[in-house]
Amino acid sequence: MKKIVKVLVVLTIVSMGQLLATTSNTTVQAAQIEKPKRVTNKAWTKRLAKAGYVFVLPHAGKGALYKNTTAKGGKSYSRKVLKKLVKNHTLFKVRKLTIIKNSISVDLISKDGKYKGYTNYVDGIYNKNLFNTDLQPLINAELRVMVAKDNSKPTSALLEQAQTLASELTGKNKQIADTSIKQLKRYLKHRDISETPVLLIGKYPGAY
Repeated sequence: MKKIVKVLVVLTIVSMGQLLATTSNTTVQAAQIEKPKRVTNKAWTKRLAKAGYVFVLPHAGKGALYKNTTAKGGKSYSRKVLKKLVKNHTLFKVRKLTIIKNSISVDLISKDGKYKGYTNYVDGIYNKNLFNTDLQPLINAELRVMVAKDNSKPTSALLEQAQTLASELTGKNKQIADTSIKQLKRYLKHRDISETPVLLIGKYPGAY
């Protein structure tokens, strides 16, 4: 009888050990499949939001704008609506920029407040001033500075060229250019994507 009791005790201990091990493995697995951490980049958000309603969605026809309410479930706007946004050059403002692992989510709202949603990549939005013909020389000069910096090449001469072009502009274009040059210098100092000049959003990062 005593032998039977000892066997039962041993079996109970083994079973408890297996249960604890299973529970431990389940906990580890649950931790491994946790949702990616979402972090709002406040400084970048503030900089883009301050620019106001200057962003368009040239690639929206490919499904670049998703509804961001719980009820909508992150579903994309209809293709018809997206094509309309592209055709009408609907202007958007950035409300929030969130870093999710190695991706970026940009929360947007249209100027008329009718469309709200997010796109999963920064170059999904496009600064309307990139279409400004008067700013093209400056834009290309700034891009050359950015690319040189990214490739660890000298930037002083290229930056000077960009500054000269900025100084030759007038009126609103001059204001845009001066702001962009200041932001470009911050990028050169910190070399961080979040310091990308607002004027270049849509061109950089990108396939320049």
